[in-house]
Amino acid sequence: MEPRPIHELAASCGGQVMRGDAHAIARRVVIDSRHVQAGDLFVAIRGERHDGHLFVAEAVQRGAVGVVVESGANVSGTLDCCVVRVEDTRRALGDMASWHRRAFCIPVVAVVGSNGKTTTKNLVAGVLAARFRTLFSEASFNNDIGVPLTLLGLDGSHEAAVVEAGTNHPGELAPLLEMIRPTVGVLTGIGREHLEFFGDLDGVLDEEGVIGEHVDGGGILFVNADAPGIERVTGRARVPVVRVGCGGSAEWRVLSAVVGDEGTEFAMLAPVREYEGKYKLRLLGKHQAVNAALAVAIGARLGLNRDEVVSGLLSCAAAAHRMQMQKIGGVRVLDDTYNANADSMRAALDTLKELPCRGRRIAVLGEMCEQGLQSEALHAEVGGYAASAGVSHIFAVGRWACVYGGAARRAGPVEVWEFDDKRAAAGALCDFVRDGDLVLVKASRVMRMEDIVEAVRLRCEGAGGSACAGSDWDGECGCLRSDGKPSVDGVLGGVRTER
Repeated sequence: MEPRPIHELAASCGGQVMRGDAHAIARRVVIDSRHVQAGDLFVAIRGERHDGHLFVAEAVQRGAVGVVVESGANVSGTLDCCVVRVEDTRRALGDMASWHRRAFCIPVVAVVGSNGKTTTKNLVAGVLAARFRTLFSEASFNNDIGVPLTLLGLDGSHEAAVVEAGTNHPGELAPLLEMIRPTVGVLTGIGREHLEFFGDLDGVLDEEGVIGEHVDGGGILFVNADAPGIERVTGRARVPVVRVGCGGSAEWRVLSAVVGDEGTEFAMLAPVREYEGKYKLRLLGKHQAVNAALAVAIGARLGLNRDEVVSGLLSCAAAAHRMQMQKIGGVRVLDDTYNANADSMRAALDTLKELPCRGRRIAVLGEMCEQGLQSEALHAEVGGYAASAGVSHIFAVGRWACVYGGAARRAGPVEVWEFDDKRAAAGALCDFVRDGDLVLVKASRVMRMEDIVEAVRLRCEGAGGSACAGSDWDGECGCLRSDGKPSVDGVLGGVRTER
């Protein structure tokens, strides 16, 4: 960020300087004591696992010129730095970021939606970076910690910014958008996310639809025109709306998309002839074409030419655990373990079906969390869809495994195995895969199903780069039955910046 006197940052969040040099210059705002450098302002956040107040002394030792702490916190009176007290350090962090954001008159893009936020943010940032010095959210920094940390990274060299904003409870998105003050809004899509808290699709629409009310005057909103209920969102917009998608209502329309091992190629109609034609992505899935089309449309709006847009799209690789193709010996694994809901599951299964495969198409499906009263129905829907999408083998993992399995068996000719936990599933999968197989691994973040991907890697690398043919991964995990099929007799076994 731009260097700021601590007293200005304190005033921006209603903080009181208790002692120390209020005119000391803070060069960055940080919340992790391990990352503190000389000249930083350390904000002590009470997180899910750790209380930042316990690390104040460490932050000062590392060179922090000031600390922001909560009233009532037990902080040593011997600290050699400026001490600012506030009622709530989380709120203070957001207030500082909001104040800091108002100092910049540059294009600021806010990306929201049920699915594809991080990928779309990366695509838009890649396109804009072809011309502008662009700040963008790290990883999935999209909540009340990640968004302000991103905004506080703005400095005078930046010519554009792309910020992701997420939500999993009603009322969370609007304050983030008020902080961001976007000049360009992007809605990637509407899906059945966090239904435990939103109730149904209408609840999701009500929450994600606030984007239309929070784009600064004179700005513009880009939406996925194919999203269900999109008119409820566009009807709330206070700025012009541009529709992007595959349907006839889209002004920027994806005509076709072809998926291969190295990425996706799509063709598009555009309201400006220069931007019509074919584009290539290093991302997997036909659904990525609409995300990319949103980036093309935004780039065009902000004055980039076609060559800049093309190179920007190609600069974007898959984000970690989001449809990443892992080539492990003769087995290909689609690591899509970052998160899951019913709609993203269907998109991933479509990609599994579309990719060329000389062996078997195998889906390893874990729990979709926060689905509330619709959990059973949605897991059954996905299980049935997997069978109808041409998956030959399903490894269902977790407490809804039997629901996945039952629905899949009813829907089509598919072999299904059900596991209580991922450790058992990993052992059985390692024994089962062979050269030529294509494996999708997907579940909600809490399940950390990337552990299964890593288990396959370790086993196959141990087998000299070939797919596994024996069982030495772990005897207690459940391996092969005498008929050569996986055993189902397995054993039960900080501060977030994203949603």
